Amino acid sequence: MQFMKKIHDRRFGILFLVAAVICIVYEYNVWNGKEAVNVSQTTQTIKNTSEPLNEGNTHKTAYLTFDDGPSCLSEKYLDILKKEGVTATFFIIGQQVEGDAEKTVKRALKEGNEIGIHTYCHEADCIYSSAEAYYEDVMKTKEMIEDKFKYKPVLVRFPWGSANNYIASYRDEIIGRFKKEGIEYQDWNVSAEDSVGTSTVESILYNVRKDYKKYKEPVILMHDSGCNTKTLAALKEIITELKNDGYGFANLSKRSRPCHFYELK
Repeated sequence: MQFMKKIHDRRFGILFLVAAVICIVYEYNVWNGKEAVNVSQTTQTIKNTSEPLNEGNTHKTAYLTFDDGPSCLSEKYLDILKKEGVTATFFIIGQQVEGDAEKTVKRALKEGNEIGIHTYCHEADCIYSSAEAYYEDVMKTKEMIEDKFKYKPVLVRFPWGSANNYIASYRDEIIGRFKKEGIEYQDWNVSAEDSVGTSTVESILYNVRKDYKKYKEPVILMHDSGCNTKTLAALKEIITELKNDGYGFANLSKRSRPCHFYELK
């Protein structure tokens, strides 16, 4: 009888131990499962929160830029910009700033737009014959802007951009000289292609649309010369689409970093 009681107690002990182990394992798995879910949920929350936050913290800003003005269309460009409540950067040709064009440049500045240096004469063989020739061309334009408008330009855009073959032999030299004068060069990462071939409103819109979404800070190249009526016709739609896509607008000197062909972002 005593023997049977010992066996019974031993079996009970074993069953109790097994049950205890099962409970421990079960509790561990439940706890671990919950912890795993919590960790997963936390990770997912961080991921889902951080991605939109990063998007929001990097505000999308578009930079509208116009080369080759002022022109007979400049006032109409300014009318659209004013109506839409945005500003742009105009890279001007020095020899065109005379007569009514002076009033146009003054208006552009008064309404918060930015004036940059393009060239004085825009004739490749003349301005790009040497580093000294282009330096003098840019300085002549700079001095004209300062004298006429009491405004100090801080940006320059090479005619045909900084990668053109004309300046290949002295690119670094001329860029260095401009920097010493407090002038930064600016290229673009979106082109309306409105000075190439026979552009249309549709082709201009297509060229802008296909590239601007690639960038948080698209620098959009357009032109302000008398023949760019299609650009004028497309401008309001370009601005509206950028606004609808969440882009703000600013003058190019406010960009987080200069836009250079050799380091496009």
